[in-house]
Amino acid sequence: MYEEITLDPHCMSEYHYYGLLKERFGFDRGRYIIAPVREWARAAFNAVKESTDLQDVKKQSIKNYLNKIYKEKDQTIFYLPQHRSHIDYINWLDWVHKQQTYAPFHFIISETYAGALNYEKIINGDERWHIPPTKLINSNAESIYAEISPLLKIGNEITIIDPYFVLSGNKVLHAIFNSLTENAGIVKIVLVTAIDTANVETIFQNEFMGKYKNIPTFEYILIPDNFVHDRYLIANKGALKSGHGFSERVEKGVQADNLSISLCGTAECFSTKEWIDRFVLEKKAVVKKLYP
Repeated sequence: MYEEITLDPHCMSEYHYYGLLKERFGFDRGRYIIAPVREWARAAFNAVKESTDLQDVKKQSIKNYLNKIYKEKDQTIFYLPQHRSHIDYINWLDWVHKQQTYAPFHFIISETYAGALNYEKIINGDERWHIPPTKLINSNAESIYAEISPLLKIGNEITIIDPYFVLSGNKVLHAIFNSLTENAGIVKIVLVTAIDTANVETIFQNEFMGKYKNIPTFEYILIPDNFVHDRYLIANKGALKSGHGFSERVEKGVQADNLSISLCGTAECFSTKEWIDRFVLEKKAVVKKLYP
């Protein structure tokens, strides 16, 4: 449900794009602006500076905001995933053409780029802009992975909090590891589960170590049953929540064959992870580092 979007920096010469940028992107919104942020901010600053339509007070507000973006170390709405970082930057138009060839964005926001969304289309309800509050998907591994894979591209740490998420024979977890062959951006995976797997070190060694090329740091945290109700997949740039977890289920021909997945806000993510950390400190949860 997270989307990689790029925004034409020249759009910042129109004030309504400034509001769009400030209010409609980030962890809780399910959208990130994909761009080399400093180059993008410089191009946007120049577009604002050269604008003859903006009032001086509005022009200054945008320039101040762009300066803030340029200097920020911890970006909240901009991100450049590792798998896109090798593309050279001459100007935004050249960069976006190369990126589209390499890996298409969910969509592009621009007033001039062919087929792009613009502000008018957005406020008129273009379906490409809409992110549903919940999404009902099939509970097979392929469908689950399709929903979580965007988080694997925009994050570098993944925490799975799911009391019934097993380590052994888990097709979703194998799909995640398989993706790391091409997307080496994930450097750490933490699995928080109530399933007490016997010989967990040996299982991890046999199922994953000898099969996959890129193995991130992997921690296994065993929590008490009934510790969490909902199940989470949390990255540093976003999070998803599912009432029935992220494991493949056997189809029974009932409504419960489907999984309902939704975005999870920062406050709930931080609170849930704080509970995990507290249980670890109080030794109510068992931590095992399976790699390295």
